[in-house]
Amino acid sequence: MAYNVLKGVVEGSVDQYGDQEIEGIKVFKNTISASVFYDTDARSPCVTIKDVAISEIKGTVPGSVLLRSSGKTVIADSNLVFNGKELSTKTVRAVNFIGSAADLINLPVDKFNGEIAADYIKLGPGLSNVRGTVQVKTSEGIKISEEGVALSIASNSGLSIKSNKLTIDPNKVESINLQGQNLSDQDVLLVSDVSRGSVNSTTLSNLYDNYISSKISKAAGQKNEIQIKGTAGFASSPSFSYDVDRKTLKVDGKINAENINIEGSFSCAGAVVQNVTSVNQELYEVKSDDYTLFCDAEKHPITVLIPPACNNSGRILNIKKTNTDKYNLRSYPVKIKVNEGTIDLKDEMIIKVNYSCRTLQSDGVNWWVVGAKGT
Repeated sequence: MAYNVLKGVVEGSVDQYGDQEIEGIKVFKNTISASVFYDTDARSPCVTIKDVAISEIKGTVPGSVLLRSSGKTVIADSNLVFNGKELSTKTVRAVNFIGSAADLINLPVDKFNGEIAADYIKLGPGLSNVRGTVQVKTSEGIKISEEGVALSIASNSGLSIKSNKLTIDPNKVESINLQGQNLSDQDVLLVSDVSRGSVNSTTLSNLYDNYISSKISKAAGQKNEIQIKGTAGFASSPSFSYDVDRKTLKVDGKINAENINIEGSFSCAGAVVQNVTSVNQELYEVKSDDYTLFCDAEKHPITVLIPPACNNSGRILNIKKTNTDKYNLRSYPVKIKVNEGTIDLKDEMIIKVNYSCRTLQSDGVNWWVVGAKGT
C-alpha cells in the first residue's frame, strides 16, 4: 500500500486511493489524516505518533540511564550514569552478584552471609592461607591446637599459666643441687627494678657485695671480744671476751643470773658474797635470793617458812637466832617450818638459844640439816 502525494495545495485528507504528488516543501494548514504512511526508501510503513513509546525525556546529563516516569515520559537521572565501562550510583540493592567482585571496596565485614575463603582475604603478618582457611603462622614458642593459639612452655622452664595469664612458677624448675651442684658467685637472679619499672638480672656476687653486705651488721671490737647488740649493729667490750685457745670466758665486771649450772669443779680465786637478810616479823617466807637469815626474836616468836625442797635442789639456807639486847639472854624461839617434804624427817624444828644456827640443804625431795650450832 502506497501513498502518492501530488504537487500542490492539498486540502482535506490523503488516503490510499488517491495518488497525489508533492514536490518541494509543502505546508499542511489543515489536519492530515492517514491510517498508514509508507517509507518508499526503507520499503516499510512509517511509525505514526500514536505508536511512539517515548514522547518526552526530562534531564540532560550525558550517559544517564533512562527511567520511566509516567505515560510516555522518561527521566535521565544524574544519580545513575553509565560511561560505557562503569555504572555509577549511590546505592545498589540486589539479591545476587555474579562475577569476581574483584574491585569492590569498603565492604562491611558484618554484612557477609556465610564464610569467606582465605583466598579472597588480604592476610597480614603472622597469618597464612592453608587450603582456603586463615591460620596463624607458628614460630618459636607458639603452637596451634584445636583449642586455639597457645604458648609452648617447657616443663622445667619456670613458667606456668595461672588464671589465663603467663606467670613465673619456681616450682616448675629443677633444684640447683640436683646433680651435686650448688650456688656460685656468677649464678644469675631476676630482679624487679622498681625505680626503672623493668626486670633486670644480677649475679649472686653482686647481690651480696652491693646489697646484703651493706645490710649486715659487722663484728665490732678486737679478736675474741663477744658481740652484743648496740645502737646500730654490733658492739663489744674488752671486759667481755672468750679465749678460744684457752677455753676461758673473761668477765671484767658482775654476773647477774637467777641460776648458774656448773658441770665439773668450781674454783673461786676471790671472795664469795651471799645475801644476808634481817628478819623480825612473826612469819617470814623465804625468798628466792635469800641465803643467810638473822632472826631477831627479842619481842615475839618468829616462824620461818622455807620453800619446797623439790623446787630448790641443792640450795643452802643459813638461819641464825639473834637478840637485839645482848644482855638479855631470854628471847622467843625461832621455828623453821616446811609444808612440802620434811626437815630431817620432821616438818619443823625450833631454835631456842640465842645465837644458835642451822644450815639446811635440799636434795630435791626434802631439807636436811648439814650444819648446826647451839640448841
